[in-house]
Amino acid sequence: MKKWIIISAIIVVIGGASAWFLLGKKDQTQNVAAAAQTTQVQKGKLEVAVSGSGSVTAITDYDVTAENTILIVDSVSVATGDSVYKGETLVTFKNGVVVKAPYAGEITAVNVESGSGALKGTILLRIENSDDVISPITRGDNNGSDSLSGGGSLTADTVNVKEGDVVKAGDTLITFTDGSILKSPVDGTITSLSVASGDSVQVSGTVAHITNYSSLQTTISVDELDITKVQVGQAVKITATAFEEEAFEGTVTSVANVGTSSNGVSTFDVEIQITDPKNLKIGMSTEASITIENKEDALYVPVEAVYKSGDEKYVLVPESSDDSTQTTKRVTVETGIANDSNVEITSGLTEGESIQIPIVQSNGSSRGGMMMPGGSFPSGGFQGGDFGGRNGGGAPFGGGAPSSGRGGN
Repeated sequence: MKKWIIISAIIVVIGGASAWFLLGKKDQTQNVAAAAQTTQVQKGKLEVAVSGSGSVTAITDYDVTAENTILIVDSVSVATGDSVYKGETLVTFKNGVVVKAPYAGEITAVNVESGSGALKGTILLRIENSDDVISPITRGDNNGSDSLSGGGSLTADTVNVKEGDVVKAGDTLITFTDGSILKSPVDGTITSLSVASGDSVQVSGTVAHITNYSSLQTTISVDELDITKVQVGQAVKITATAFEEEAFEGTVTSVANVGTSSNGVSTFDVEIQITDPKNLKIGMSTEASITIENKEDALYVPVEAVYKSGDEKYVLVPESSDDSTQTTKRVTVETGIANDSNVEITSGLTEGESIQIPIVQSNGSSRGGMMMPGGSFPSGGFQGGDFGGRNGGGAPFGGGAPSSGRGGN
């Protein structure tokens, strides 16, 4: 009886070991099968982009001061070709301001006439001295009687606007008791007004603020590794947190020459004008994707499918042997443009051809590249950052589902 018990125990042990071996073999076979995951070479539009976040601001956000006041010309005392002596009156304004010749010479050009207006700095005429040097004479030059040039104050006669009014550049905002006029320098909405009829206005003080709500922009910060790729005029796709289902178009209008450093990394501000702001409001959060480069009818594969060994780039192409086992062959390729998701193949593959791609292993971990036959791992599998910038880019258009969600068909 004892003998039979021993024999039975041996049979149970052998059976258990056999079952364990077969199950392990099955799992291994499943892993091998899983390692044969493939995708196809796609053809379509491949786009490379740099992205960043920001907020909506107004392009025009303007403080209006009395320094913008226009003086009205009462009389012009000289004509082109006249010879004048130093201190001779050249132009007189209706408020009594007089512009005189700074030195003896000949008038070579007169740019104003009676009734015309002149801002501070406006060229009134030009004069040539004895050394044949021609110089401009501007409003505010050499005339201490121009109170607007040295501070002073004005008294408002008529205020023609109120808060909330929409104005155009050149519209009259305020007329003063001395006959001078303050006009709007820009288009926009009067968001604040600090003067009323009869008030004394300091030349350097702000009398109104104008904001243009129909001309908006967003400013994003771009990493130093990507900023050299960004140029004025590049197209931008913009999304706003408040309008998740809506996309906006824009154009790069300014690229900062000086960056801001934080934790050893520098970023640069990029200003983007929003082509049609629609219902966007100042202060809303935005995401902007600047198109750096794109190519139509490009052949492309996922970046993780391309490996690098020294100077060689290659992919793994599955093939079947005579005994029906699945193997792979190494195919050398040449690459073109790339983003975080896909890389262009310029040589070595054709549209629709199958290639292997890395997968998540059975233990839940993922590898950056596919295991080679025999368990070896190819060196230097490409990652998205090897092609695009750290801010990432779009996904291909017109072929295959974009893995990053930044592209479209």
